[in-house]
Amino acid sequence: MNNKLSELVKVNFRYANPQMTDKARKSGKTGKKLTRSLVNQYLLSGIVFIALYGVMLLSVNFKQMPGFFTYYVALFGIIAFSQGISVIYNIFFESQDLPGYLPLPFRQSEIFLAKIIVVTITIVPFTLPVFVVFLLAGMQAGVFIPLAILLAFVLFGLFLAIIFSICSIIVFGLTRTTFFKKHKKLVTTLLLVFSMGIAIVGILLMNTQSTSEIVLTDRATIRLLMPFFYVVTAPLATVGLSSLLGLIVVTIGLLVILRKRLLPKLYEQLLDASPGVSSEKRKYKANQSLRQLLFGYNFQLIRDPNLIMQVFSNSVLFPVIFIVAFGISGQFELSWLPYRVLGVVFFAGIAFSAMTINPMSFVGNIISLDKENFLYMRTLPISMRHYLKTKFWFACGVQMIISAVIALAGGLFFHLRFAHMLALLAGILVGTYLFSQRYFVRDYRLLELRWTNVSQLFTRGAGTWGLALLMTLTVFCSVLLVVVYGFLAIMFSVWVIDVPVFLVLLIISVVWYEYYQRKFWARFD
Repeated sequence: MNNKLSELVKVNFRYANPQMTDKARKSGKTGKKLTRSLVNQYLLSGIVFIALYGVMLLSVNFKQMPGFFTYYVALFGIIAFSQGISVIYNIFFESQDLPGYLPLPFRQSEIFLAKIIVVTITIVPFTLPVFVVFLLAGMQAGVFIPLAILLAFVLFGLFLAIIFSICSIIVFGLTRTTFFKKHKKLVTTLLLVFSMGIAIVGILLMNTQSTSEIVLTDRATIRLLMPFFYVVTAPLATVGLSSLLGLIVVTIGLLVILRKRLLPKLYEQLLDASPGVSSEKRKYKANQSLRQLLFGYNFQLIRDPNLIMQVFSNSVLFPVIFIVAFGISGQFELSWLPYRVLGVVFFAGIAFSAMTINPMSFVGNIISLDKENFLYMRTLPISMRHYLKTKFWFACGVQMIISAVIALAGGLFFHLRFAHMLALLAGILVGTYLFSQRYFVRDYRLLELRWTNVSQLFTRGAGTWGLALLMTLTVFCSVLLVVVYGFLAIMFSVWVIDVPVFLVLLIISVVWYEYYQRKFWARFD
């Protein structure tokens, strides 16, 4: 690798995972140390994946169980697909580095090759178990070991090339559309949510079979992936040779589409589609009130794709996974719940709000998202109480909508009765309002206006470990309290348990409300 290409690869490593890069920089790493740290992170990821799945893979006879062969190839293919889409977009479009290369002596081919190398390196750690699957299947089928190793490398390369080509065609094809040019933030968010959703839903659906069934029986095969099985288990047979030829043809076809249809105008496309260059014309709306203007402004603040993905993955991903996993499998069916536990369901709504409203939610960062605009707003003849109240109700409303949608989905999946659904929604609305007050005030207390990455806002105060501990304790305590309350509600009458609990919640809510009114909002009167 020549020096210019090497330097380009080092630069693009910083864009592959912005959060990882920002974390390394905070620890004082720069230059070669920063690059080495990022590379080591990917190597560590590969080692962890091999260690986690190694014993499991060794325990399966892939020669006798082609269903599990295709299952593991599909499983890590889904992970690679999700990772590939986000990495390709980050490196090619989110980096905003192409204008900086124009005056430098870099060839277009070198720039693209460096980016492709980084994409490959970042995907490989998550797909290394596929190489192990290919190797084990060949050896278990009695294939000559050197030939089995060679075939494993060849198939692994074809597997990566197919994944990379599909991801690139999706990303590059989508970013060429007129809709993307007009709505870059929206499409970017949908693209990243789509990739994450594919990974979550795909993995959950594929893991519906129990572990006891894994030991005793094979899974159904995935036909599209059987050519890989035929190549490694019968490489010299007609079916193996024809399968290898078919995989090569498919790979070449995808690469030709990428080379002929998308790459020729990619350089101009990247410059035009740069997130820093907006082609979306803002529409002027006449006769808007100050509240409407502020709501529109706050809506623009939370449209950042990176922010949405961070909030989604850290605030609502866990309940979504729970609902999809147990709702689809039918393991949770709650239509039998008696009406005497309505109070428990209401309390469960409050507990759910405690788990979704945290330092990484919209309401916990909505003030700091202003950046320097917050200082500018202070100079205007606008009531800060009105400004902050509008901002609070906007963020609180967004949180209420998100939580209510998740709760409705969960209620439908788990067949909750209508009365229980209303009790759950009521608890969520009350809990969201109370916890939104806490984290909104926390954002003001830890106000940060010079951040460069939203992850810097999330770790304010307690740091990364403190944040992880807070979320873990919140989930544990919330579940524990709901379970204990549920047992007591079944054992004792409504007057003994529900009425005292309701009075305690009412007192806490009133005290909570008065506390923040006097300690925070009163200072802006």
